This record gives sequence, C-alpha cells and structure tokens, in this order.
Amino acid sequence: MFNKEIWMDLHALHRQGWSIAALAREFNLNRRTVARYVDAPEAPTYAGRDCPADLAPDQLAHVVRRLEVCKTIRATTLYREVTELGYEASYVSFARRVRLLRTIEPKEPEVRFETDPGVQVQMDWTELGRWQLADTMVELKAWVAVLGFSRAVALRFATDKTRATTLELIPQVLNDLGGVPQEVLTDRDPALVIGETSDKRAIFASEWVDLALSLGTMPKACRAYRAKTKGKVERVIREIKEDFLPWLTGQALPPGPSLADYQALARRWSLDVVGTRRHRTTGRIVAETWLEEQPLLTPIPMRLLQHSRGTHVHTADVIDLSAIKAQGALVEHRSLDAYGLVAP
Repeated sequence: MFNKEIWMDLHALHRQGWSIAALAREFNLNRRTVARYVDAPEAPTYAGRDCPADLAPDQLAHVVRRLEVCKTIRATTLYREVTELGYEASYVSFARRVRLLRTIEPKEPEVRFETDPGVQVQMDWTELGRWQLADTMVELKAWVAVLGFSRAVALRFATDKTRATTLELIPQVLNDLGGVPQEVLTDRDPALVIGETSDKRAIFASEWVDLALSLGTMPKACRAYRAKTKGKVERVIREIKEDFLPWLTGQALPPGPSLADYQALARRWSLDVVGTRRHRTTGRIVAETWLEEQPLLTPIPMRLLQHSRGTHVHTADVIDLSAIKAQGALVEHRSLDAYGLVAP
C-alpha cells in the first residue's frame, strides 16, 4: 500500500542523485510507478469507492427491526426481504453486513470438571433404536456409565427404562467398571428422582437411596436444566451412537440374539475400542488409567450382584430390597433427611 512516507523517501533519495531504476530496485516497485511518485508534487491520494453493500436508511431500519424481533432469523430470509425493498448488492456482501448488526447473546462459559480417581461415575439412559431381540424387533435402550477419572465405559441393555430396570442395571455396570466410586451422578430421571424441594434440590426415590447406601456410594443429581454437568457420559452416549452402533452392524450375531449377546459385544467394544484409545482431554490411554483407578473403587456386595443377574430386566421387582433386608444384612431405618441428598 503506497503512503505519504514512501512518497517522501522517493523524493528525498531522488534529489540526492538516485536514479529511477535504482529506486525501483530498492523499493521493489515498477519504474513507471516510481516515476509517477517522483513527479507528483504531493503524495497521491485515492478516492473512496462506493460500497454496494451499504443499506439504504429504510432497508437498514427493516433489518434492525427484524433482528430485534427474531434474533435467530436467517440472513437468507432477510436478504429476500431487502431485495423487495430495492437492495441490489450480492448476498455475500449483505451477509457480511448482517453479521455486524446481529446481536450476539453471551453464552455461559462451559467449565470442564475433572475428578480424582475413584471419586465419581456418571450414568444415563440412551435410546438405540429398533434392534432384533429373539424373533421380534424391539426398541433397545442402554444404561451407560463412565468413570470420571479414567473414562472407562460400561453399558447394559434393556427394553424399558422403569425404576426396577434402572436399579437392576446400576450394580451391573458398576461391576463391569470394577467397583463403586464415592458418588454416582445422574440427571433427574424419574426412575431415580421423584421430586424436588422448594430450593430446587432433587428428592431421590427411596429405593435408589437404599441401593446407593448398600453400595456405599452417594447419589447425586444434576441441577435443574444443567444436564451438561454430566458431560462425560453425554460424550460417551454420542460415541455409542456414532461408533458403537455402526461397529455393531459389522459383528456376527446369532439368528435370534438375546440381551446377553448384545452385552457381550458391548463389553468387547468397551475394552478393545474405548479402552485402547488415548483420551483427548486426559492425554492418556483409557485402559492404563483405568488400572490405576480400580484399586480405589469399593467392591460391590455379593448379595446385590446375586439379586441382579436377570437377563430380561423388564420384569418387575428385579431387585427385591425387602427380600434382601429380610436376610438381615442391610441398612437400618433412617430419617427422611437421607432421601434429600443432592449434588452441591
């Protein structure tokens, strides 16, 4: 870009005896350009160009009014409207103008929370679509769990998401992960949460509190409308839909597959595919980090595993807590305060 400083340098050097050719070589300019600068009595100026993207006052007022009413309106829609008002510039120029006018709502920053080994597991349900089970097609669901430190993954399958089924699968996925961490974080699924207090704290189902205390862990729930709190399991669910299900279509299944058949393949995927990955956040191999975390997990009481061996988890009362209590090896009666445990 030519400027007044270059013009002054060319004039000064030319008066000192520099030739046009020497100045052209020194400033890497064309000879004719140097000659024009040297002959000019003052620094050349450039006239401003008309901007075809400028909006007329009525067009600008229309765009601003539409953006105030609907912040998410598409630029293509606005372009179609302003062309009816006489706007003649290209869409690219118009879209650039709209980006300057559009009010951008500030987003709440997303904070990544990393937990120490043995501290937290995140769990959630996900829908897998229609798959063959025995001789029929069913809507298959998966209860997914991921350890917060190592990112080790476990999932179990079911045909419903009832409370009985959920309580059936929790000890199973924890057993697959090698034990129980200090806390279990879920969303406010009605299978586990039956309400909330006046200050928006979750109220857990008594069956879930009993099971959590028997497992030796603390039940926690995401804050209302803050599902991203359990972002680790949400990321795993995305991996299941984008990686596991396509991978599953390439595996050999028996003519009438059972839940156990799907479970065996899911276990293989968790160990051979997820376990061998280098996690992008931690920078470590999942399986290696998992080996470090397992000694810090609490073993699951055998009585709970013995009561959660069913394959068809859609049957009622999968975990019969009354029967377990009758064996005299469970918790004593507790106050109602114990059922209001929530995440801070």
